[in-house]
Amino acid sequence: MGYPDLSRPDLPDHIARTDRASRDLRRDMVRLHRGVFADPRVTLTATDRIRAAHLGAGPGSVIAGRSAQFLHGVAYPDVDGDVEIIRDLRGQGRRRSGIHVIRTDQLGPDDIVEIDGMPVTSLVRTAFDLGRRRPDWLALGHLDDMARTTALDAHALWAYTRDHAHTSGIRQLRELVGLVDAGAESPGESWTRLIMHRHELPRPETQIEVFDEFGVLIGRFDLGYRRYKVGIDYDGVEHHSSDEQRAHDAHRDSGVRRRGWIPLRTGAAAIVENQFAELAKIERALVSRGWRR
Repeated sequence: MGYPDLSRPDLPDHIARTDRASRDLRRDMVRLHRGVFADPRVTLTATDRIRAAHLGAGPGSVIAGRSAQFLHGVAYPDVDGDVEIIRDLRGQGRRRSGIHVIRTDQLGPDDIVEIDGMPVTSLVRTAFDLGRRRPDWLALGHLDDMARTTALDAHALWAYTRDHAHTSGIRQLRELVGLVDAGAESPGESWTRLIMHRHELPRPETQIEVFDEFGVLIGRFDLGYRRYKVGIDYDGVEHHSSDEQRAHDAHRDSGVRRRGWIPLRTGAAAIVENQFAELAKIERALVSRGWRR
Protein backbone atom coordinates (compact mmCIF):
# COMPACT_ATOMS: atom_id res chain seq x y z
CA MET A 1 0.00 0.00 0.00
CA GLY A 2 1.47 3.38 1.01
CA TYR A 3 1.12 6.50 -1.11
CA PRO A 4 -0.25 6.33 -4.68
CA ASP A 5 2.34 4.78 -6.98
CA LEU A 6 2.96 7.20 -9.86
CA SER A 7 6.07 5.38 -11.08
CA ARG A 8 6.27 4.00 -14.60
CA PRO A 9 7.62 0.49 -15.16
CA ASP A 10 10.08 1.42 -17.92
CA LEU A 11 13.70 1.43 -16.73
CA PRO A 12 17.00 2.30 -18.39
CA ASP A 13 18.77 -0.75 -19.79
CA HIS A 14 21.54 -0.60 -17.17
CA ILE A 15 19.15 -0.88 -14.18
CA ALA A 16 16.97 -3.90 -13.51
CA ARG A 17 14.54 -5.10 -10.88
CA THR A 18 14.61 -8.81 -10.32
CA ASP A 19 14.26 -11.62 -7.79
CA ARG A 20 16.21 -14.67 -6.76
CA ALA A 21 14.96 -16.65 -9.75
CA SER A 22 16.82 -14.41 -12.21
CA ARG A 23 20.21 -15.96 -11.62
CA ASP A 24 21.77 -15.01 -14.95
CA LEU A 25 20.90 -11.37 -14.39
CA ARG A 26 22.19 -11.45 -10.84
CA ARG A 27 25.46 -12.97 -12.00
CA ASP A 28 26.13 -10.30 -14.64
CA MET A 29 25.05 -7.25 -12.65
CA VAL A 30 25.84 -5.70 -9.25
CA ARG A 31 23.31 -5.39 -6.44
CA LEU A 32 22.36 -1.83 -5.47
CA HIS A 33 19.41 -2.52 -3.19
CA ARG A 34 17.18 -5.45 -2.39
CA GLY A 35 15.92 -6.71 -5.75
CA VAL A 36 17.63 -3.87 -7.70
CA PHE A 37 20.69 -4.45 -9.87
CA ALA A 38 22.86 -2.39 -12.23
CA ASP A 39 25.26 -3.01 -15.08
CA PRO A 40 28.76 -2.61 -13.57
CA ARG A 41 30.08 -1.22 -16.86
CA VAL A 42 27.88 1.87 -16.61
CA THR A 43 28.65 4.83 -14.34
CA LEU A 44 25.45 5.64 -12.51
CA THR A 45 24.15 9.20 -12.52
CA ALA A 46 22.49 10.85 -9.53
CA THR A 47 19.13 10.19 -11.19
CA ASP A 48 20.05 6.50 -11.56
CA ARG A 49 20.93 6.32 -7.84
CA ILE A 50 17.62 7.91 -6.90
CA ARG A 51 15.66 5.64 -9.22
CA ALA A 52 17.36 2.54 -7.84
CA ALA A 53 16.70 3.61 -4.24
CA HIS A 54 13.05 4.24 -5.03
CA LEU A 55 12.75 0.75 -6.51
CA GLY A 56 14.46 -0.69 -3.45
CA ALA A 57 12.09 1.14 -1.10
CA GLY A 58 9.12 -0.57 -2.72
CA PRO A 59 5.68 0.47 -4.00
CA GLY A 60 4.03 3.48 -2.38
CA SER A 61 7.29 5.27 -1.62
CA VAL A 62 7.85 8.91 -2.63
CA ILE A 63 11.17 10.63 -3.33
CA ALA A 64 11.62 13.60 -1.01
CA GLY A 65 14.00 16.13 0.52
CA ARG A 66 17.31 16.83 -1.20
CA SER A 67 16.70 13.99 -3.65
CA ALA A 68 13.42 15.58 -4.74
CA GLN A 69 15.11 18.98 -4.90
CA PHE A 70 17.67 17.56 -7.32
CA LEU A 71 14.97 16.10 -9.58
CA HIS A 72 13.21 19.46 -9.65
CA GLY A 73 16.39 20.88 -11.21
CA VAL A 74 18.10 23.21 -8.73
CA ALA A 75 21.47 24.87 -9.30
CA TYR A 76 23.17 23.58 -6.13
CA PRO A 77 21.97 19.99 -5.61
CA ASP A 78 23.21 18.01 -2.62
CA VAL A 79 22.93 14.35 -3.57
CA ASP A 80 26.10 12.93 -2.01
CA GLY A 81 24.29 11.39 0.97
CA ASP A 82 21.49 8.86 1.25
CA VAL A 83 18.54 9.04 -1.12
CA GLU A 84 15.55 10.39 0.83
CA ILE A 85 12.28 8.48 0.62
CA ILE A 86 8.92 9.09 2.29
CA ARG A 87 6.63 6.22 3.20
CA ASP A 88 3.45 6.13 5.26
CA LEU A 89 3.40 5.40 9.00
CA ARG A 90 3.41 1.63 8.73
CA GLY A 91 6.89 0.47 9.70
CA GLN A 92 9.83 2.36 11.14
CA GLY A 93 11.62 5.38 9.76
CA ARG A 94 15.12 4.06 9.28
CA ARG A 95 18.14 3.98 7.03
CA ARG A 96 18.81 1.17 4.68
CA SER A 97 22.05 1.09 2.77
CA GLY A 98 21.99 4.33 0.78
CA ILE A 99 18.34 5.08 1.62
CA HIS A 100 16.91 7.29 4.36
CA VAL A 101 13.26 6.36 4.94
CA ILE A 102 11.03 9.03 6.49
CA ARG A 103 7.64 7.96 7.87
CA THR A 104 4.74 10.41 7.70
CA ASP A 105 1.03 10.49 7.00
CA GLN A 106 1.12 14.16 6.03
CA LEU A 107 1.35 13.88 2.23
CA GLY A 108 -1.81 14.75 0.34
CA PRO A 109 -2.60 13.95 -3.32
CA ASP A 110 -1.37 17.39 -4.44
CA ASP A 111 1.95 16.86 -2.64
CA ILE A 112 3.11 14.21 -5.12
CA VAL A 113 4.11 14.76 -8.75
CA GLU A 114 5.73 12.54 -11.36
CA ILE A 115 9.24 13.32 -12.65
CA ASP A 116 11.10 10.98 -15.01
CA GLY A 117 8.67 8.21 -14.19
CA MET A 118 9.12 8.52 -10.42
CA PRO A 119 6.79 9.87 -7.68
CA VAL A 120 8.39 12.96 -6.14
CA THR A 121 7.23 15.49 -3.56
CA SER A 122 5.92 18.64 -5.26
CA LEU A 123 7.94 21.86 -5.39
CA VAL A 124 6.01 23.40 -2.52
CA ARG A 125 6.15 20.26 -0.38
CA THR A 126 9.88 19.83 -1.06
CA ALA A 127 10.52 23.45 -0.07
CA PHE A 128 8.33 22.98 3.01
CA ASP A 129 10.40 19.98 4.10
CA LEU A 130 13.83 21.51 3.41
CA GLY A 131 12.93 24.88 4.90
CA ARG A 132 12.27 23.28 8.30
CA ARG A 133 15.66 21.62 8.54
CA ARG A 134 18.72 22.72 10.42
CA PRO A 135 20.96 24.57 10.02
CA ASP A 136 18.70 27.49 9.21
CA TRP A 137 21.16 29.24 6.87
CA LEU A 138 21.38 26.14 4.68
CA ALA A 139 17.59 25.83 4.72
CA LEU A 140 17.36 29.38 3.37
CA GLY A 141 19.97 28.49 0.76
CA HIS A 142 17.79 25.59 -0.40
CA LEU A 143 14.74 27.87 -0.63
CA ASP A 144 16.64 30.60 -2.51
CA ASP A 145 18.01 28.03 -4.94
CA MET A 146 14.56 26.63 -5.61
CA ALA A 147 13.11 30.12 -6.08
CA ARG A 148 15.83 31.00 -8.59
CA THR A 149 15.94 27.84 -10.68
CA THR A 150 12.43 26.37 -10.47
CA ALA A 151 8.85 27.62 -10.57
CA LEU A 152 8.57 27.72 -6.76
CA ASP A 153 6.05 30.37 -5.71
CA ALA A 154 6.86 31.93 -2.32
CA HIS A 155 3.20 32.89 -1.87
CA ALA A 156 2.13 29.28 -2.39
CA LEU A 157 4.81 28.16 0.08
CA TRP A 158 3.56 30.63 2.66
CA ALA A 159 -0.03 29.42 2.21
CA TYR A 160 1.12 25.81 2.62
CA THR A 161 3.09 26.78 5.73
CA ARG A 162 0.03 28.49 7.19
CA ASP A 163 -2.08 25.39 6.54
CA HIS A 164 0.43 23.13 8.33
CA ALA A 165 0.91 25.25 11.42
CA HIS A 166 1.60 22.45 13.90
CA THR A 167 4.43 20.74 12.03
CA SER A 168 7.91 20.39 13.53
CA GLY A 169 10.25 23.20 12.48
CA ILE A 170 7.44 25.49 11.37
CA ARG A 171 8.68 28.49 13.36
CA GLN A 172 11.95 28.50 11.44
CA LEU A 173 10.15 28.16 8.12
CA ARG A 174 7.83 31.06 8.91
CA GLU A 175 10.86 33.29 9.33
CA LEU A 176 12.65 32.03 6.24
CA VAL A 177 9.73 32.23 3.80
CA GLY A 178 9.73 36.01 4.09
CA LEU A 179 13.45 36.12 3.31
CA VAL A 180 13.44 34.01 0.15
CA ASP A 181 15.20 35.83 -2.69
CA ALA A 182 15.47 34.36 -6.19
CA GLY A 183 18.47 36.61 -6.83
CA ALA A 184 20.74 34.78 -4.39
CA GLU A 185 23.37 32.81 -6.29
CA SER A 186 24.97 30.74 -3.53
CA PRO A 187 24.19 29.35 -0.09
CA GLY A 188 26.84 31.71 1.29
CA GLU A 189 24.92 34.73 0.05
CA SER A 190 21.79 33.33 1.70
CA TRP A 191 23.70 32.90 4.96
CA THR A 192 24.96 36.49 4.81
CA ARG A 193 21.45 37.85 4.24
CA LEU A 194 20.10 35.79 7.14
CA ILE A 195 22.60 37.11 9.69
CA MET A 196 22.06 40.64 8.38
CA HIS A 197 18.33 40.20 8.93
CA ARG A 198 18.87 38.98 12.48
CA HIS A 199 21.17 41.92 13.15
CA GLU A 200 18.23 44.14 12.11
CA LEU A 201 20.00 45.63 9.10
CA PRO A 202 17.75 46.69 6.22
CA ARG A 203 16.98 43.99 3.69
CA PRO A 204 19.54 44.15 0.85
CA GLU A 205 18.87 43.82 -2.84
CA THR A 206 20.66 41.05 -4.71
CA GLN A 207 22.81 41.15 -7.86
CA ILE A 208 23.12 44.94 -8.17
CA GLU A 209 24.74 46.17 -11.37
CA VAL A 210 26.75 49.41 -11.41
CA PHE A 211 27.30 51.35 -14.66
CA ASP A 212 29.63 54.21 -15.56
CA GLU A 213 28.49 57.57 -16.95
CA PHE A 214 28.35 56.08 -20.45
CA GLY A 215 26.13 53.18 -19.45
CA VAL A 216 28.94 50.62 -19.49
CA LEU A 217 28.77 47.93 -16.83
CA ILE A 218 31.52 48.40 -14.24
CA GLY A 219 30.67 45.57 -11.89
CA ARG A 220 28.02 43.72 -9.96
CA PHE A 221 27.54 43.29 -6.22
CA ASP A 222 26.10 40.12 -4.72
CA LEU A 223 24.17 42.20 -2.17
CA GLY A 224 23.73 45.87 -1.52
CA TYR A 225 21.70 49.03 -1.17
CA ARG A 226 21.14 51.31 -4.14
CA ARG A 227 19.73 54.00 -1.88
CA TYR A 228 22.90 54.20 0.20
CA LYS A 229 25.31 53.06 -2.53
CA VAL A 230 26.76 50.32 -0.34
CA GLY A 231 27.67 47.11 -2.15
CA ILE A 232 28.66 43.75 -0.62
CA ASP A 233 30.37 40.77 -2.22
CA TYR A 234 30.37 37.32 -0.68
CA ASP A 235 33.65 35.62 -1.52
CA GLY A 236 33.43 31.86 -1.64
CA VAL A 237 36.34 29.60 -0.77
CA GLU A 238 37.77 29.64 -4.30
CA HIS A 239 36.72 33.10 -5.40
CA HIS A 240 38.98 36.14 -5.66
CA SER A 241 42.07 34.11 -4.70
CA SER A 242 44.39 34.46 -7.70
CA ASP A 243 46.60 37.50 -8.37
CA GLU A 244 44.70 38.10 -11.61
CA GLN A 245 41.33 37.99 -9.83
CA ARG A 246 42.51 40.29 -7.06
CA ALA A 247 43.75 42.79 -9.66
CA HIS A 248 40.37 42.59 -11.42
CA ASP A 249 38.56 43.18 -8.13
CA ALA A 250 40.75 46.17 -7.29
CA HIS A 251 40.04 47.70 -10.71
CA ARG A 252 36.32 47.15 -10.30
CA ASP A 253 36.34 48.60 -6.78
CA SER A 254 38.10 51.71 -8.06
CA GLY A 255 35.44 52.12 -10.74
CA VAL A 256 32.45 51.77 -8.42
CA ARG A 257 34.02 54.17 -5.90
CA ARG A 258 34.19 56.80 -8.64
CA ARG A 259 30.44 56.30 -9.00
CA GLY A 260 29.97 56.95 -5.28
CA TRP A 261 29.70 53.36 -4.04
CA ILE A 262 31.29 51.82 -0.95
CA PRO A 263 32.45 48.28 -1.89
CA LEU A 264 32.64 45.74 0.94
CA ARG A 265 33.64 42.11 1.04
CA THR A 266 32.79 39.27 3.37
CA GLY A 267 32.99 35.50 3.26
CA ALA A 268 32.62 32.26 5.16
CA ALA A 269 35.99 32.48 6.91
CA ALA A 270 35.43 36.06 8.04
CA ILE A 271 31.89 35.38 9.26
CA VAL A 272 32.91 32.28 11.19
CA GLU A 273 35.89 34.08 12.75
CA ASN A 274 33.99 37.20 13.81
CA GLN A 275 30.41 37.53 12.63
CA PHE A 276 29.79 40.68 14.64
CA ALA A 277 32.81 42.45 13.16
CA GLU A 278 31.51 41.74 9.65
CA LEU A 279 28.05 43.03 10.52
CA ALA A 280 29.52 46.11 12.20
CA LYS A 281 31.48 46.85 9.02
CA ILE A 282 28.28 46.83 6.97
CA GLU A 283 26.42 48.88 9.55
CA ARG A 284 29.16 51.55 9.66
CA ALA A 285 28.99 51.93 5.89
CA LEU A 286 25.21 52.31 6.00
CA VAL A 287 25.35 54.84 8.86
CA SER A 288 27.95 56.86 6.95
CA ARG A 289 25.37 57.18 4.16
CA GLY A 290 22.54 58.28 6.38
CA TRP A 291 20.87 55.06 7.53
CA ARG A 292 19.61 55.00 11.12
CA ARG A 293 18.04 52.27 13.17
